[in-house]
Amino acid sequence: MARALLWMLLLLSPAAFGADFLVSTEALATEMKQGKPRLIDAESAADFSRAHLPGAVNLPYLELEDAEENAKTGLPIFPQLGAAKFAALGLTRESDVVVYDGGDGRAASSVWYVLRFLGHEKVRILDGGFRKWLKEGRPLTQETAKPARATYVPKPRTDWALKTADLDPKRQLVLDARSLGEFTGKETGGARQGGHIPGAKAFPWAKLTDATASFRSPAEIRKILVAAGITPDREIVTYCNPGIGRSTHLLAALTLAGYDKVKVYPGSWIEWASDPARPIER
Repeated sequence: MARALLWMLLLLSPAAFGADFLVSTEALATEMKQGKPRLIDAESAADFSRAHLPGAVNLPYLELEDAEENAKTGLPIFPQLGAAKFAALGLTRESDVVVYDGGDGRAASSVWYVLRFLGHEKVRILDGGFRKWLKEGRPLTQETAKPARATYVPKPRTDWALKTADLDPKRQLVLDARSLGEFTGKETGGARQGGHIPGAKAFPWAKLTDATASFRSPAEIRKILVAAGITPDREIVTYCNPGIGRSTHLLAALTLAGYDKVKVYPGSWIEWASDPARPIER
């Protein structure tokens, strides 16, 4: 109890916050009038074609799933594959990028995470996403930008690698960002088997979203985390089914709260459950 109270007090310091990767709709609208930044819509091609922010290009986040690389190296994606995806959008590693999705943050956090892995420094997430932009009556279009292919030189953060064999719930606080139905094995979520990694803690990603499915405030997030015994001194690993989406949203939310010892398990449940010899809890 005393330890939790201590962390609550420490996290009241604004210096601990990690909100600089979020951009408001108002701030983005101003930046767009100045001809910047580059926008990535992380939703499906069908959603993108219906309407999107002016100048945006489309990269459905699940196109960044790379199960083969996850299993082989523990990296989020083969760096050259990721680089090719962004080069095709006309981006370089120096581009100022804002990623958005429908509004719940899962898709946008996936692209944000992969770009950060590739060494991209200037990448932010639109807080509230398309839903908030639309609600505020801001400009939309169906026109598709066609930027010339660029050269994207990745600088992958190899220390982000996390193979299945490196998972150690006795040493790490492993957070399962999926639904309770998936955690208990009642739902498989498309995996070979249902259940969860032994020793993992159920922490559905939606706990850290507000009524609009957007990120809660840093103060709210910290309060929820500390109440659940999740403190920033712990080494934390998040996972979901494919390793992007809910797990990366949880990473973003923890980052927003000032937690800096967090990794995503790229293989996640799809990789873990693929081997019937691995232990499973339900």
